[in-house]
Amino acid sequence: MQGIKVSFTVASVLLAIPALNVAAATELNQAALHKLAQQLDVKYEVISNFNDTSCKEYRSPCPRSKLVLTSPTEFSATDWTLYFGQNAPVTGDQSALFDVKHVNGDLHTLSPTTEFTGFKAGEAVEIPLEGHFSYISESTVMPNYYLTSPGLEPEIIAATVETFDEETGLYTLPHAGSFTKEEQLKRSENDHSPQATASQLFEWYSAIAGNTSTAAENRIIPTIKNASVTGKRVTLNSGLAFDDATAKDLPFLFELRNIPLATSGLKVKLTSAPSLGAQAYSLAISEKEITLQSSSAAGQFYGLISLAWLYDTATSSLPVGTFEDAPRYDFRGIHIDVARNFHSKAMILRLMKEMAMLKLNKLHLHLADDEGWRLEIPGLPELTDLGAYRCHDLSETTCLLPQLGNGPFKDTSVNGFYSVEDYKEILQLAKRYHIEVIPSLDMPGHSRAAIKSMEARYQRLKAAGEIAKAEQYRLVEPQDTTQYSSIQYYNDNTLNPCIPATYRFVEAVISEVKKMHEDAGLPLKRYHIGADETAGAWSESPACAALMKQENIDSPEKLTSLFISRVATIVDRMGITTGAWSDGLSHVKPDMLPASIQSNIWDLLPAQGHVRAQEMANKGWDTVLSLPDVLYFDFPYQADPVETGFYWGSRSTDTYQLFQFMPDNLPAHAEFWTDVMGNQYQAQDSTPLKEGASFTGIQGQLWSEIVRQDSTAEYLYNPRMLALAERAWHQATWEIPYVAGRNYSAETQYFTDELQRAQNRDWLAFTQTMVNKYLPALNKTDIFYRLPVPGAEIRNGKLHAVAPWEGVTIEYREGEGKWQRYREPVEVRGNIKDDIAVRSTLPGTQRVGRSIQVK
Repeated sequence: MQGIKVSFTVASVLLAIPALNVAAATELNQAALHKLAQQLDVKYEVISNFNDTSCKEYRSPCPRSKLVLTSPTEFSATDWTLYFGQNAPVTGDQSALFDVKHVNGDLHTLSPTTEFTGFKAGEAVEIPLEGHFSYISESTVMPNYYLTSPGLEPEIIAATVETFDEETGLYTLPHAGSFTKEEQLKRSENDHSPQATASQLFEWYSAIAGNTSTAAENRIIPTIKNASVTGKRVTLNSGLAFDDATAKDLPFLFELRNIPLATSGLKVKLTSAPSLGAQAYSLAISEKEITLQSSSAAGQFYGLISLAWLYDTATSSLPVGTFEDAPRYDFRGIHIDVARNFHSKAMILRLMKEMAMLKLNKLHLHLADDEGWRLEIPGLPELTDLGAYRCHDLSETTCLLPQLGNGPFKDTSVNGFYSVEDYKEILQLAKRYHIEVIPSLDMPGHSRAAIKSMEARYQRLKAAGEIAKAEQYRLVEPQDTTQYSSIQYYNDNTLNPCIPATYRFVEAVISEVKKMHEDAGLPLKRYHIGADETAGAWSESPACAALMKQENIDSPEKLTSLFISRVATIVDRMGITTGAWSDGLSHVKPDMLPASIQSNIWDLLPAQGHVRAQEMANKGWDTVLSLPDVLYFDFPYQADPVETGFYWGSRSTDTYQLFQFMPDNLPAHAEFWTDVMGNQYQAQDSTPLKEGASFTGIQGQLWSEIVRQDSTAEYLYNPRMLALAERAWHQATWEIPYVAGRNYSAETQYFTDELQRAQNRDWLAFTQTMVNKYLPALNKTDIFYRLPVPGAEIRNGKLHAVAPWEGVTIEYREGEGKWQRYREPVEVRGNIKDDIAVRSTLPGTQRVGRSIQVK
């Protein structure tokens, strides 16, 4: 479900930091360590992702890389250690001068050996590395390497700190080497994913370009289900008139779009229509009045949001006609991981504002994982006093170990938590915007922050002589000698499902979360337990051996299902629906679970992921599509090494692909999508949806392992979130209906040329609406977003360029010259034709997108 997916399990994980060999050391002081950290140049360079017999083990993939250290001055001290993050363990360093060791998770150390006598001025020292997984983008490289020396404060190496580009608003990693060669850009010799070059983008965009001069008229996002307009417009000379009570509580969008309000304005009547669905509404706009009908507060809210978007700011008018609307799915969700790297309360409030603008109604808050616990729990202060922070404390008595490139210090934006009052504020705004908040505190795997925090509590209370209280929530079984490594390479991150303290802890936490919801006036309806990725734990646990004998369980792996069923029973007893990821639920017999279950499907479609989705829908569970192929927003928009994003499930997921998504017919995507390696695949509908079975909704996920800034999170959400809202609310006429048992591949062609043309027209109208209405609104709310990279080619000495969205402006630059607006093919000088760059801008704003070179 989360993070990088790899099958490798580390055979052994070091539990202690290696002792420094300082036999030939010159003793360091703080000033000298600081100087080294400021001057030392560091480069992380990928050599090749392809298999090579020089690897100590022949495996696939077999990435080889190197760290290159260069000091501009002579530096002879050797009593120092360099700490760095690498999201898959280094398995060999091939260096006589340094030892590289894996600590835990992604944390590694590099220490001088007795053969290292110091840096010579300007001389590069290379440390070849072998590892696992593939490294094909800058995002894979972690920032904030740091130096330590006994008795001194850590120092961050300046060359590894992220840099901010004020023009684009993007962050870059200066120590990430170039990715230009085939073996650096591809995961293996079998990787056929095309790189997003200017030429490749030009070819692709040109295929969907067209004229939408009238197609986007009266269009909003998400599209209204049924709209019938007369062609007339009513000008709001005096604005709109609501009754006093409604006017005080109008959605913020009215103010954002500068819609005037006045008692003498066009009257808006709000009436009840019990026959309409809970989230449905109808609008009738005439030259005399506006009537909005709904059966619920949510339906009325969505109708008012649509009314605000239908308003044309240029002419101060509304279209005359009738509009009937209802959502495709009840569940239209956004997930954000604030556990791996923390994101501010202000960013969450902005996110909910955008959700309201787009009629998204479920916020899945991932509040706890291995790397952090982000919600204050009354009575358990260690969860946030210790578990909300990562810093250089190897004893982990004041914070967790550094992970994910956060550096050695507590005072950083990736650390932190929401207080009880912060969380209530989030809930209160969610209530106003008709958003259900679904908290997630992952367990039994991904629980290192909880385990370490409760161990600190145990030690505190034990020292005070309160042994019974200390053991009440202790999540460690001292007699358990199991050695294991999780998917993210932790050796101590899994709750023990066989000790009573685990369930006391779970119930105590959920009870406090439930109380916060009640106090905020937004009852807790769903609680997501995670329930995924528990690899290899408990095999040597005496408590588990006893429980397995008692319950007649034949292997430790089956204990996960026991844990899930027990926790789901606790949650159900509180009147709350349990949510979990599909891999955890797939091992649990339905009769062990409550009737009400939410399953988030994260299986890959090329791996026949539609089968599990349909199986769980057939069980009658709330089945929420969360497919990585298209719904993981921490994947890059394009296959370009400078684009932020992991790529284990998809090399690129842009807004167009999400717009293409046909969630009611998952197998059909085999006709036009490929697998993660760029290869075509076949979808066999071996487990068809039963008559009457359906999916509950869709959810877009953002995992934050490499998302360290709020603005980066917003960049990855937007504009993909607009396409998510479109597909979650509106079913397009060009979607292929699901036919049980039908198989699909690139050869079947049920998606006809006519349907493709209809999709392209719809896409162009969608992007025109996005550019003219929605992105300017995001600007006003300070929400960051991505502008597309144009496609371009040089043909017969002229630059040709095209953008994938209607309405954005393309600019080009020759060499280091000024940016100029592109309007039509323009002749370029021969001596600089290999030094042309293009980028897109949003008219009327200062926003510019990332540029790309035209080769």
